[in-house]
Amino acid sequence: MFNGGLRKTSNLVFDRIGFVVAKTRIPPNVFSSLALVVAAAGSLFFYFRRFVLAFVFIGLACLWDTFDGAVARAEKRVTKFGYYLEGIIDKWVEIIIYAGFALSGYALESFLVIAATLMESFAKPRAAQVVPMAEFDWPAIGERLDRLLLLNIGLAVFLFVPGFRIGGREVRTLTVVFAVLFVMVLIGGVQRILFARKIIALGGTDQLHIAARDVFSNGQP
Repeated sequence: MFNGGLRKTSNLVFDRIGFVVAKTRIPPNVFSSLALVVAAAGSLFFYFRRFVLAFVFIGLACLWDTFDGAVARAEKRVTKFGYYLEGIIDKWVEIIIYAGFALSGYALESFLVIAATLMESFAKPRAAQVVPMAEFDWPAIGERLDRLLLLNIGLAVFLFVPGFRIGGREVRTLTVVFAVLFVMVLIGGVQRILFARKIIALGGTDQLHIAARDVFSNGQP
């Protein structure tokens, strides 16, 4: 939903940060892997009820995907394997974050969100196993950026309003946030299935005349 426009805008900002970080000479794939450590720290802080620190580290882990891409571009070391590894790490970052929530009393909510997320994410590679696919943003809500934006907004609200009462019953703020996330991702998953049906009927994405995203334009393939 937000991926296209925000990606272009954020790249301009984070590319500048990437040039600074690139001076450390940390290999891009190693830098990408550090997101797992940052996510784990955020989960631990949440578990120990250090919610402000948890918000900071979880937010940083969510942004890491943009940081590492900027570092790779700055070092001119964008590779196909790096692009592949980045996607794997992104999924583990979300799993680690929600594991922290699950251990902190939101087990069912976390399971539903992460399960729906993984199923939605599987729609693309599954379609690619059936027909030729190019890399581009699918027209569906619940993309990674959508999920992380909503999660961090929900965490920000949680810091000030951890819960509220409706009809004399206490409702936890994050339970509502996770419910909205689950519904959004579920709808997005259905949208992806319907879009995949269209792609499969056409025999591939070539017939859609959609410009593929060139993720290797600033590096070596």
